[in-house]
Amino acid sequence: MYQPKTALIVQVSLFCLVICLAFGLLVPVPMVAADGQDQDVMSTAIKFAEDHAGLTEDIARTLWEYAEVGLGEYKSYVKARSVLAEAGFKITDSAADIPTCLVAQWGSGEPVIGIYEDTDALPGVGHACGHNLNTAAGIVAAMAMKHAMETHDIQGTIKVFINPAEEVWDVAPLVAAAGHYDDVDALISFHAGTENTSEYGSTMAMDHVEYKFKGQPAHAAAAPEKGISALDAVEIMNVAVNYLREHLIQEMRIHYVITDGGAAPNIVPATAASRYFIRGPEYPDVAYARQRIDDCAKAAALATGAELEIGFSSGIYNKVPNKALALKAIDAIGLVGTPKFNEDDIAKMEALGITGVPSGAIDEPTGSQSFGSNPIGDVTWKTPSTTVGIATWAPGTAGHSVEAAVQSGSIYGFKGAEAASKALAVLGLDLMTNPDSLAAVIAEYEDRMKNMPPYEGKAMIPEVAYPEAPGVVVSASKGCALLTSAETAFEEAEGDIIVVQAATDEMLGEFTIGAEQLGATAEYSFATCGKIEPGQRLKIFYTAAGTDSTWFYGYVHAK
Repeated sequence: MYQPKTALIVQVSLFCLVICLAFGLLVPVPMVAADGQDQDVMSTAIKFAEDHAGLTEDIARTLWEYAEVGLGEYKSYVKARSVLAEAGFKITDSAADIPTCLVAQWGSGEPVIGIYEDTDALPGVGHACGHNLNTAAGIVAAMAMKHAMETHDIQGTIKVFINPAEEVWDVAPLVAAAGHYDDVDALISFHAGTENTSEYGSTMAMDHVEYKFKGQPAHAAAAPEKGISALDAVEIMNVAVNYLREHLIQEMRIHYVITDGGAAPNIVPATAASRYFIRGPEYPDVAYARQRIDDCAKAAALATGAELEIGFSSGIYNKVPNKALALKAIDAIGLVGTPKFNEDDIAKMEALGITGVPSGAIDEPTGSQSFGSNPIGDVTWKTPSTTVGIATWAPGTAGHSVEAAVQSGSIYGFKGAEAASKALAVLGLDLMTNPDSLAAVIAEYEDRMKNMPPYEGKAMIPEVAYPEAPGVVVSASKGCALLTSAETAFEEAEGDIIVVQAATDEMLGEFTIGAEQLGATAEYSFATCGKIEPGQRLKIFYTAAGTDSTWFYGYVHAK
């Protein structure tokens, strides 16, 4: 079964926001709705989220404790999956063939409203970007929307996107390229931070490229004439690119590191490499600069006699803003209110070394241009989107800091996530039940996309990025697969099926778990078939008994 092993599973614009200025804070007044039925819908969702604040905290705390980094979010995946499945959502496992990525869906017909959240933590600091809070709020918001739609007989579809590895790899573009967002009318999300706001600014499109050069080693002092320096090629390329900057639009950002500079000064480097981030306001800007930079690399290879290989190459698109949707998100925040913290809450945080209290003010979005990049940009080329921000951290807290991680795993973060679950549910239901609201959002999106080139997914994840699937070892020499129950992310049950395949999808082994294999510390093995070479990359699949949903569990390399 899909169960975590260590944690319990546990809307016409319908609202008018009135804000008054008091004591320097923006305080929302009670909802005034034009239609009593619409008000009932919102109230139903809000009450559900409030009644399930404990579930929001449970998800947030559990993911915080797991603190799993990019592509290794196995336990977090199972936790999110289990809650959504138990709530009646249909699960698409391993979306876009990424083991820890899932899409959950409930309802039927149109409109289709999506909720997007990330699950990964940061290496060394844990959930210092608050993704545990984001996921918790998004899941409970989807459940609150579902409950309100069932209660009031509202048609529509909810899709929840649980996305891994946002911090390190470009997963969202792969999910977009796989078509999972094609039917989504609008996408909303929540992100932890220090402000109560929304966003309709843009991010930079970006190519991430590795340039690798191969030369000829030689003694750098005794026989330099016999060598071809790959490092010379890297340096000539970098110089050429630095001259190129003058002839690109001023908003471009190009930065690089040398990832291989040779082994020792007295050896002409036989190999050298550099990795580039090429950023621009829109993807066509990046595509033009990329071609010019590729030419710099080719020129460097020609100048030195080295061979050029363009290795890893991945691209993400700029975010397409949507002001109409962002302003509706502000309405939603105002309707449900921002988190309130009592003296006991503050004292607990001070004991953890945190001073200050998350802001209660609601800030209008600015629509500024960010010079950073975000993989969700690709998704916004598919559907209009905005992110709700709720203050989960004290003012001045830097993202990706230890202080942010502490607050993401305590009362400030948990109360912020609860408020976010209500705001997301209200925003989603407004789009779901108010045709005028959704039409305005879509009209802006279509206007912004005029004359833009067709979307073409550019992202990829290199093989080396994927960790070994936990709890599974395949032995080439012994011709068997060994599973260790205590290490697998799934809870084994009688009738579960484990499959081993080659990268070419050739079947190499299948095993149905029997009663004799069960047990918390059990290890069990089964024979593989066909020829398996040591180091060969294999795919592992898991199908829970009594279901037709197969999880592409991940990769292992034969021992």
